[in-house]
Amino acid sequence: MTPARDTPAPRRPRRRLLHWFRPQGSRTLVLGVCGAVGGIAGSVRSALEGGGLLQVTGLFGLGALGVLLTIAWILNYGGKP
Repeated sequence: MTPARDTPAPRRPRRRLLHWFRPQGSRTLVLGVCGAVGGIAGSVRSALEGGGLLQVTGLFGLGALGVLLTIAWILNYGGKP
């Protein structure tokens, strides 16, 4: 006869859904920097050449998304032990 356990069996910690959306690889950093530089430079060039409003705002939005991705990667990397 085996003795009963006093403590429950250890459970594996559940990962939250947010974990899957965190930027983790170095490729994410490169993608963010390239998107930021390309989007912001492209929007400035398009505005100087007389591009349409939709084109300028679209490229600027791409640059802003790249900046946010880069900042998210830096914050996620800084929080790791």
